[in-house]
Amino acid sequence: MTAEQQRIDILLARHMAGEITPAEREELQQLLKGHADTAFVMEVLNAVQTVTTGRDPELADPDVWAERSWSSLEAAMNAPAAPAAPQEAAPVAKVRRMRPWYYAAAAVIAVAVALPFLFRDKAAISHAAQRNIVIAKGERTSLSLPDGTKVWVNGGSKLSYGEAFGSSNREVCLEGEACFEVAPDEKRPFVVRTGNMDVRVLGTRFNIKAYPEDGQVQAVLLNGKVKLTLRNTAGGQEKDMLLAPGQKVTLGTVAGEGVADRELQLPLEVGAVNPADCDEIAWINDRLVFRDVPFRALARDMERWYDVKIHLEDAALGKELFSGVFDKQDINEALKALQIATPFTYTRNGADVYIRR
Repeated sequence: MTAEQQRIDILLARHMAGEITPAEREELQQLLKGHADTAFVMEVLNAVQTVTTGRDPELADPDVWAERSWSSLEAAMNAPAAPAAPQEAAPVAKVRRMRPWYYAAAAVIAVAVALPFLFRDKAAISHAAQRNIVIAKGERTSLSLPDGTKVWVNGGSKLSYGEAFGSSNREVCLEGEACFEVAPDEKRPFVVRTGNMDVRVLGTRFNIKAYPEDGQVQAVLLNGKVKLTLRNTAGGQEKDMLLAPGQKVTLGTVAGEGVADRELQLPLEVGAVNPADCDEIAWINDRLVFRDVPFRALARDMERWYDVKIHLEDAALGKELFSGVFDKQDINEALKALQIATPFTYTRNGADVYIRR
């Protein structure tokens, strides 16, 4: 390797590390005029940096991009050499031997170009900077959002919001159940989006239950005022309604291919709750309260509460109504308590519970 080639390699390395000076960059450009193969590698590296920084905002920082590129380059340079291929007779041709650095650079280029295609969906999610809060079955949690709103999230639920939350908007998406104590902000209403219902508020406390598997959506207002926007109702119309404190609205859904495809059934069922002692939010205090609930619906709540899978092997048993409170009982104690009201037998196989008459 000539001294000139060594100098090109040094300057290219400084370019990738983000440490090259303007004078060195000018020197490199002059040296590359006589080395077309190296100039090509330089052009591709620049193109890759442009493409990758467009897909990942973090890579807009030259230090970040250089660090990641250099790590990949070092890995390629340190990889064991491939065994030499057996010599075969071949026509005499003029072949320029590429230095090991070029193979390493080619590895960096291949990885950088391939990743956006292999992980295109994940890149889109990262670009949106979505915050996802996923609560496993059998768990419950409380947290504060960036705007000061307090949220309790029930088991088997997912709460998500975008990077702009708290600055340009206050919108969250909910799949499951959550109770919100919204921080007042007249300029930016707080919006909860479910599969087919939006809840819009300024400052209030309410509970939303919208598990896709339940076949219904429920909203309970404890104080303040909210506007419900119901989408995908029968006939395709959109309907708005206001809730007053102490009101509970329950809507049935007709299953579709996805949550947003479920058609809401009208008319609505509007009931009353006691905001001071509301059964619908007892879960935030680790209490599962149910009154005249069909066993099939109660079984779904118990699955999320205890992280089990309940198999009701008797269709008629699923229509039986139950009332009660589960506080600190485990799944076996809860089932034995239910047996007092309606005789049934059950067997357990790990997380699977089989119930029959």
